Amino acid sequence: MMHRGAVLRALLFFLAGLVLAGCGNFVSALPAQPSPFPTLARLPSVTPVTPRPTRPPTPSPSATPTATPVPPQAEATINANLRSGPSTNTSVVAVVRKGTRVSLLEREDDWYRIRTPDATEGWMASTVLKIDPDLIDQVPLAP
Repeated sequence: MMHRGAVLRALLFFLAGLVLAGCGNFVSALPAQPSPFPTLARLPSVTPVTPRPTRPPTPSPSATPTATPVPPQAEATINANLRSGPSTNTSVVAVVRKGTRVSLLEREDDWYRIRTPDATEGWMASTVLKIDPDLIDQVPLAP
């Protein structure tokens, strides 16, 4: 009776023979003649370089941060329509809830183009906004 190791070895040789037989003409894959030279790629030679002291970096002027201008703020005095233009004849974009703080972007007559906290922009009448009188002149006129 054969030992288990001997059976596995025989099976391994048999499978190796099958793999090699499936390779076709194995000899044609070999080089025609052995090369008398090493087959490793030649590494490039390194030319020595004498290190030179490096100059310290020249300081570049740092950019002075500029403050982003904050537009004047107002507050909605009632639940009011936010419109696509400075007129009650334009479409309603959204409804601004009472007490919502809005940014005043520009003005045209009694209308203000505003931006809500969720970045929705549109026009509201001055009658529905609580605006500090000192801020009115800070709001640019619409072109």
